[in-house]
Order: sequence, then structure tokens, then C-alpha cells
Amino acid sequence: MVREPTTCAYELDADLRIIWVDEGWSEFAIANDAPELVPPPGPLGQSVLSYVADPTSTQLYELLFQRVLQTRRSITIPFRCDSPARRRYLNMTIKPRIPNGLRIETMLTRTEERTAVALLDRYAPRGNDLLRMCGWCKSVDVAGRWCEVEEAVVEMRLFERDLLPHVTHGICPRCYERVCRELDRL
Repeated sequence: MVREPTTCAYELDADLRIIWVDEGWSEFAIANDAPELVPPPGPLGQSVLSYVADPTSTQLYELLFQRVLQTRRSITIPFRCDSPARRRYLNMTIKPRIPNGLRIETMLTRTEERTAVALLDRYAPRGNDLLRMCGWCKSVDVAGRWCEVEEAVVEMRLFERDLLPHVTHGICPRCYERVCRELDRL
């Protein structure tokens, strides 16, 4: 297994374009089978918002970034970045960069091993339907009730399907409220 870093940092210019990534970024991309994210060029020159999957999360990230740029104060938000066989809990700190722009630092706070969940395997065969997952906590929307992915797989009887649904992202009400509270503190 390729080593996963415990920290990762990247910097954005004032227009929120990625201008620098550290070695942890590249190590994380390689460990998670995403070599297209390793510079050069990888993400360099791209808007960081182009990597956010849904409009609500895009709007929240943009608000977070703009608020840090305006107030010149840092903010830390917890989030998850799971793999099929591991829950990963991280903190993302958004800091103002001198003279302008932002520095984003992520730190792994803990991991939990689990039986691999095929739904999270980017190479699993997919059908045409969609399943919505929170981009912040990785819970899944099952008919308006948000639950852990393992529970959703059972409840939605995904083991009985030949093809898994595509995963699309959104934000659950709990995470939306938490991020809004953090925004209000700035």
C-alpha cells in the first residue's frame, strides 16, 4: 500500500486558482489512484471551485474563502475524505496568504478501517441512477434521511443490483448548519 500523508497544503491566488501544492497533495493523489491531480500541471492554474461537485457546497466554499480574504482571519472546518476501506476524518484550515490569496492546510485527525464499500470505488460498474452523498461528512441521502454509507447500501439494497448508482454530492442539513455557524463566527 502507498503511504497516505497526514497533512496536505495548497495555495490559491486571489481569484481562487490553485497556484501551489505541497508534496502531501501529490502523495494523497497517488495513494488514492488519482494521478491526474499530480503536478505538473495537475490542478495548477485551475479554480479550486471546479473540484467541488455541487452548487450548494460551491457556494459555501466560496463564502468561506471570501470571508477569510475579507477578514484576514483563519477558520478551521472538520470534514471527511473516505476511501472504500477507510473513513478519514480531517480538519481543513483556511488561512489568509501574504500578500493575497489563501493557504489551505488539511490535517488527518483519525482513520477508521472498514470492510471495503464498492459504492466508493471509483472503478465499480455504474448504472444511470444517482445517489447523493454529503461532500462534508460522507453521509448518504436515503429518501430524505441522511445515514452512513454502509447503512445506505443495506437499506437501498445495493448488493442486489448489477450496477451501482453514480455518486453525486451535496450537503446534508447538519453540515450546512455547521458551516454556516463557522461563517457567522468570522
